[in-house]
Amino acid sequence: MGAARKYAVIDPVNGKLDRRIFSEQAVYDDEMEKIFGRAWLMIGHESLVPEPDDFFHTYMGEDPVILARDGQGCLHALLNMCRHRGNRVCRVDDGNAKRFMCTYHGWTYRNDGALEHVPGESEAYYDALDKSSLGLIEARVETYAGIVFATWAKDAPSLDAYLGDARWYLDTLFNRRDGGMQALGPMKWLEPVNWKTLVDNCSDNYHVPTSHLSSAQVQSRYLGRPRLSHEDQFGSPNQHAFVNGHSITFRDADDNTPRFVHGMSKDTLELFQAYHEATMPEVERRLGTLRARRVQLGNHSIFPNGILGLRLALPRGPLKTEFWHFVLVERDAPDEIKRAIRVGSQANNGAAGMFEQDDVDNWRQVTQASASRIGRRHPQELSMGLGHAGTHPDYPGLVSERYISENNQRLFYRRWEAFMNAASWADIPLDPITARFDGAATLHG
Repeated sequence: MGAARKYAVIDPVNGKLDRRIFSEQAVYDDEMEKIFGRAWLMIGHESLVPEPDDFFHTYMGEDPVILARDGQGCLHALLNMCRHRGNRVCRVDDGNAKRFMCTYHGWTYRNDGALEHVPGESEAYYDALDKSSLGLIEARVETYAGIVFATWAKDAPSLDAYLGDARWYLDTLFNRRDGGMQALGPMKWLEPVNWKTLVDNCSDNYHVPTSHLSSAQVQSRYLGRPRLSHEDQFGSPNQHAFVNGHSITFRDADDNTPRFVHGMSKDTLELFQAYHEATMPEVERRLGTLRARRVQLGNHSIFPNGILGLRLALPRGPLKTEFWHFVLVERDAPDEIKRAIRVGSQANNGAAGMFEQDDVDNWRQVTQASASRIGRRHPQELSMGLGHAGTHPDYPGLVSERYISENNQRLFYRRWEAFMNAASWADIPLDPITARFDGAATLHG
């Protein structure tokens, strides 16, 4: 990292990673501008604003944003900042409103962002105020399978191009049913960790038998799940794939087992199996035979900060992350299935989740090591699986040869470098869409 602010933090030859990117304020400030000011960011879900004039308060990086559905049903992502002095115009998490008013001087905006009323427009401003140019700052908005994305960058590619072939895998979780998904939550908490540690961990299956040993033993005993060992992980046929910054783990699931993890146990397996078999014809119609019957999405991240479904790692400084945990359920699923998934997800990955507590302890120590005066002199070692990834005849993206690999992590930091060093989107490469999307499912559901 030199004076010209050109970043070279991951050595592609030996996998050495500069620890300073997890703790330096100057690096973090650049991230807010060059990554979170540029990338397509997950900000919510259409089910959170189902009716005209509904709104949901969210964030793009550190910037507060109102996700609003106007009276005509159109979605808007509006910076929660009055154009006069900068006060917030919305101070609640969600609701239904046609207008937002700043409580400093009373400037009032429609829920499409337009400035509608200014007290004293004639008396104080002599009718000289150009209200049409003073609406709330608005981001571009697009949706994928009900998930709402937004970007501040006018030159950003389409969301379809941004996701690229990663959608081939993501569809198997988010785009299975005609009725779409429903978002529950979020549960929110603060963690003393750098936001990248959470994203990095999404493709790290190496840690599971060690970090989650006690949690896995509890699940084996009470939920009937198989025990995990390093040998199981090393010999697993599951694989990793990487596309445009998005990290995917998946398994070839040609065994007619339900495509769920959270909520499944020895007590609910029969319920999930019946649901899986009853909905498979619809899923196969939407995704085609290969994706419907053989591909199961595992841990994954959507660049830069979307992880494991609709869960957001919101940066709050180099040493702090606000974590938002949503549970996504299929809207037309039986209530028993929805409840089992909701409870199972929170027990596993919620604020008090067994696996989440293990992970947070790891992320905290990784972050602290990057702030150590001595420790930061020595890079992380991310050499696992170097030279053992490439194209695959059946699966899109860059696919690792084995399930235990750090290829996705290395490529994530290469993608991070590309954003941090780019002058504009013209400097950021995008892999072309080459996957065959069988079935009726589209980008929008």
